[in-house]
Amino acid sequence: IAIHGKLVPQDPSDEPASELLKRINPKAEITCDNAHYTQLPKGWSVAPMQILCSLIDGNKQNGIERINLDVKYLRSERDYKTLTSGKYIPANSFLILVDGENSGEVFKTPIEGYQGSTFKQLSINENMNTEYLLQVINFYRKLLRENKIGSAIPHLNKKLFKEIKVSIPPYKEQQRIVDAINKAFMFLDMIMENL
Repeated sequence: IAIHGKLVPQDPSDEPASELLKRINPKAEITCDNAHYTQLPKGWSVAPMQILCSLIDGNKQNGIERINLDVKYLRSERDYKTLTSGKYIPANSFLILVDGENSGEVFKTPIEGYQGSTFKQLSINENMNTEYLLQVINFYRKLLRENKIGSAIPHLNKKLFKEIKVSIPPYKEQQRIVDAINKAFMFLDMIMENL
């Protein structure tokens, strides 16, 4: 519903998403406002995921002891382990699982440390609303899980991930969508607590 413009009302005074996309990548081929996507609300655009974010590695460091930001630690399934070298990740970064059954799952790092071996850092373009893009990635997690590659250890299909067509509302509408989703989850939590 949210990614089809049916969750919150549109505001015609919002800057169209095509302008936002020009700031992200002036050379990118962008499907704009309703040309091919007649169901898109006015002011929205469509762009592949690879324009909006990238999968990168942290900067290599040696001789500094830091916490290993692996899946079990980030899921609070065990205490931290330290390493003396690795790929440095600052606190409040996003890591996306690229190896294993739950490929496509995203974690926010509570502290700085070294990137776990099953992760890539998810670098989201500053012109996008981070929470909106995380909701979109979460929406596609089932598709990503069902299209993993590799037999012994399944891997995130990076080609598929990069090619996902993302419906992009104007920036201010992205924030309204995130707020509406958060309110809905708060409401659901209240219902669950009262059962």
